[in-house]
This record gives sequence, structure tokens and C-alpha cells, in this order.
Amino acid sequence: MFSFQQARTNMVDCQIHTSGVVSEAVLAAFESVPRELFVPKNLQKVAYTDEDISMGEGRFLLEPAVHAKMVQAAALKPTDVVLDIGCGTGYSAAILSGMVTTVVAVEECQKWLQTAEKVWQDLGVCNVVSFNGKLTKGSPEHAPFDAIFINGAVAEIPENIVAQLAPDGRLVTVLKAPDETMGRAVVVQSLGAGQFSSYNLFSAGSPYLPGFAPKPAFTF
Repeated sequence: MFSFQQARTNMVDCQIHTSGVVSEAVLAAFESVPRELFVPKNLQKVAYTDEDISMGEGRFLLEPAVHAKMVQAAALKPTDVVLDIGCGTGYSAAILSGMVTTVVAVEECQKWLQTAEKVWQDLGVCNVVSFNGKLTKGSPEHAPFDAIFINGAVAEIPENIVAQLAPDGRLVTVLKAPDETMGRAVVVQSLGAGQFSSYNLFSAGSPYLPGFAPKPAFTF
């Protein structure tokens, strides 16, 4: 009989831990959150595979190892307030929720947001505040944030969203230029006074998050 608990343990032991994730908080989060509840029923048995999972409508659940390494790089603290952009059906926010004070989750698809809210309630996740809104806007009315997580690749770092970071805040995403097959996970850190620094983490082929893909080039 198929065991989701065993599949989850295997994911953590064989994909996430072996990829360099050593944070006990991150490992515990991925071990405890049932990933299969956040995908359609026909995909539940492949929820723990080591690849991005297509959810339809151009959206993906990030590959577990990539996702976990990005969360580790965010260097989250229990007092942090985090913005989760493109929360989809709620998995990323559920992962973050056990490590921080509050997660502000933004999603454009009302249907997915309703699914997320139902699963969060069933799991007893009570520190996620969700909003139906444009992903490329972020949530400036609730800024500043100690960390911002973008669930997918971006063609360029969105300055309007970086501006929503608190001093010393960290934005984590995958930066992928229009002509690149593989992008790179990056951290952008606020130095205060409108100054920022950034550094690369590792290569990642994550799909673009809708709204953050390259703009079509004008041709004659």
C-alpha cells in the first residue's frame, strides 16, 4: 500500500538533505507538511518526485530540493513576517508558516486560494493571511517584510517588490534571462536607505511565474 508519509520521508532524506539542506527547521517543515494535499488528486502519488509539478494554467509546484534550498537561503527567524508571492494552492505558505510569525500569501487565482485556505484550515495553519491580488504587485500595503519568496522564476528582479523589504530583509527567487534554459537562484538583501546587495546560490531550471516572464520583443 502506498504511504505518503514514507514518500515524504524519502523526499527529505534522499532529495532535500542530500542537496545540502542542513537547517533543522527547514527539514522539519518539509517532513511535516503533506505535499500531496496541495496537488490535484490525480497527481498525489507523484507529489514527491524530484521535479517541478505542473498544476495547470502555467503554474508549477517547485522541485522539492530547489524549493528547500531557497527556503534555507532565506535564513528565516521565528519573528519574521514573510511575503509569499504566487502561493498557488498553499504549499509554500504552509512550509513557511512553521518557521515564522506571519505569512502574507498573495495569489491571483481565486479558485486556488480557496483550496489553499481549506487545506490550511484542515492542517491547523493559523498564521497565514491570504489575499487575492496581482502577483507582480506584491503586497505593498502590508510591507515591509523580513523575507519575500517568489514561487517561480523571474526574467528580472522586480524593483517594486524588492522595495517592500525591511532593512536586512531577503528576497529569494530564481533569476532566468530570456535566452537561458537554466536560471540561478538568487538572494537580494536590503541594506536600508534604498540600497541592496545580491548573490547567486545555485543553478535552477524553474519555470517562470506568470507575470514575471520576459516581455515579448518587438520585431518588424
